[in-house]
Amino acid sequence: MENITYNGRLNKVLQLLIELSRGNFSYRLERSDKRDELEALSAMVNIVAEEIKDSFLHQGYVNMHDSYMHMVQMIFFLDETFKITYINQDVTKLLHWENSELLDQPMVNLLEKKSILKWVDLTKSLCSDHDFESEMRLVFKTKTNLQLPAYCKIVDLPQVENSIVRYMLISSDIIKNTKLYERKLQSKILKQIRLTKHKHPVEEKSFLNISDLETFRAIGNFLKNNLDKSAPSLQELAHEFGTNEYKLKKGFKELFGMTVFQFLKNERLRNAHVLVKSSNEPFKRIARQNGFKNATHFSREFKARYGYTPRDLRANS
Repeated sequence: MENITYNGRLNKVLQLLIELSRGNFSYRLERSDKRDELEALSAMVNIVAEEIKDSFLHQGYVNMHDSYMHMVQMIFFLDETFKITYINQDVTKLLHWENSELLDQPMVNLLEKKSILKWVDLTKSLCSDHDFESEMRLVFKTKTNLQLPAYCKIVDLPQVENSIVRYMLISSDIIKNTKLYERKLQSKILKQIRLTKHKHPVEEKSFLNISDLETFRAIGNFLKNNLDKSAPSLQELAHEFGTNEYKLKKGFKELFGMTVFQFLKNERLRNAHVLVKSSNEPFKRIARQNGFKNATHFSREFKARYGYTPRDLRANS
């Protein structure tokens, strides 16, 4: 029996690795109270999945392609007893359940243990307050034994005669907007075609050469590796890496799509987000490790970036 349980847990790890290889970074492994090597591996794989997702999103923001967008992912319509009456195609795509397996099933059947407790409390509030609308983080169970954390909103819908639909639950995520990127690429190619037909096409030259690229990448790595240190001035950075302040300001923004100090702030918040979510470190220590003046300053900047506080994130992780 113990070997069967171990093999089942191992298969879940392999399933998550397969999803990661397909570019699906939103899934996670269910944690257990066991203290063996496989549980340590599960924790590590979850952290890696989180890091990869954060890195991809960060890279999208850095390159300024506008190639990531916030959009509705899953939609559930529920009746007054919170049974599923309708789902969109993304539900079956992400959770791997067939449409027929979910319709008329209680919503609670799709949730992991901790989320069930949240859901029960929420449904009580919904039943007592008909104008109630709430947002919360729920963790869904997939048919392949993985977990899908998602920030959700549930709305009490206006009542329509003879309609069995009472509530709507939607989840959202930041995903790759390939169509937008393809349109931009198409526009760029058409522009180049028009320029070649002109007698004297205007050639757009980058401000950077190969040596500059290496220098600014080195500066980016230096900033990432010294998040706890006070931010050096542009003059100090330029002198340290053998360039000048003007080239640093212009070239760094051309390469990363943001100023040096925007980049540093971005990295500090991204690193802090991972620590808040995957560790029990006090917020004061996390703030200090990432170069913030104090926990209050850290919490304010964190909420401005993510829309929720470090305390909210940890309470729902």
